[in-house]
Amino acid sequence: MEIPLRLVGRKDGSLFYGVPLYFRLIMAGMLILMISAIGVEGFNTSVIGWIIMILLLLGFVYKEDWTFDPSSKHILSQIGFYPLLKKTGIAFEEVAYLQLAPISKGTVPGSKEEEAANREAFNEMRGKEAGEDSKAGIHSLFQRKKLYIALLIITKNEEHYLIDMIPARRASRLSQTGKALAALVGCPFLDDLYSKSNL
Repeated sequence: MEIPLRLVGRKDGSLFYGVPLYFRLIMAGMLILMISAIGVEGFNTSVIGWIIMILLLLGFVYKEDWTFDPSSKHILSQIGFYPLLKKTGIAFEEVAYLQLAPISKGTVPGSKEEEAANREAFNEMRGKEAGEDSKAGIHSLFQRKKLYIALLIITKNEEHYLIDMIPARRASRLSQTGKALAALVGCPFLDDLYSKSNL
């Protein structure tokens, strides 16, 4: 299941990008309903019922948050399940740039096929028509590459931090998120295949 992360501006001027409150409320509501239903049955339920309840509980305690704080000039990420969270801190001054990067599952890294798929991922993100290779009919449908766009933080030490990754056709919001985060950090934002060469 893909959890939709959202960008939220806070009163203190920081930006939060992570699991939205409404998602947690939905998970909590469904979990309460499930526990109530199982309780009514005297806690006698099928294996599927217990699996659903565990998945709802995991969805409720899952955290994937990035906080960009201009007052401390730090980025803090917290990812994992409460209380076992992996925390990462990055100073604004360590950030070289933020980047949108295409990820083409089902291609050989460095191949011409990957290069074409990467271009297609950006085209899908921008709502452009798919290329001729993508329109080849039913055969193409089953061999279609899975195209994603990832939003990355690249540090001056060339460390890469994945902020989010979503299917290319729904990735236009990542471009807006990247621009807002890069403006707050005060670093370049690369949103196509060729902008790195202009740094």
